[in-house]
Amino acid sequence: MISGEEIINQIGNGNIVIRPFDQKNINPNSYNLHLGSKLLVYDEKVIDAKKENACKEIIIPEEGYVLQPNKLYLGRTVEYTETNNYVPMLNGRSSIGRLGLNIHVTAGFGDNGFKGTWTLELFVVEPLKIYPNMELCQICYFPIVGNTNIKYQGKYLNQEDATKSKLFTEYND
Repeated sequence: MISGEEIINQIGNGNIVIRPFDQKNINPNSYNLHLGSKLLVYDEKVIDAKKENACKEIIIPEEGYVLQPNKLYLGRTVEYTETNNYVPMLNGRSSIGRLGLNIHVTAGFGDNGFKGTWTLELFVVEPLKIYPNMELCQICYFPIVGNTNIKYQGKYLNQEDATKSKLFTEYND
């Protein structure tokens, strides 16, 4: 894993992009990212992996929004990131975990070449009030051993908003 100082160096040479960037969000070996102001919630009784599932959008008011247990919420980071020649990894801040909030169900690793905001898979243990723009998670970077010519070109490249699953596209052949 690279250090916070090395994150700054790699931003300087273009291997890592974080926008907006604020020096106060640098940690010893990560960078804090913020929660956007919108959430998506699946609007289906049964979520079907082979079809596009309907979602409803929730705007998080300044006074906060209470997440409920046993419900999946899709949020996004305020920050747009690009990563070249590193593997980005997203995790919740320890203070967030201590409140019972998971920020990803399974998708903590990114790919070399990813560009976009991060969709957050929010799941709480107990009801929890959250707020737009709160420091929710942190991104860290791992060096890649070997050739880095293969870059991410997947279905979530350049996403700007919280993005529901596109797994169904793999079944439409």
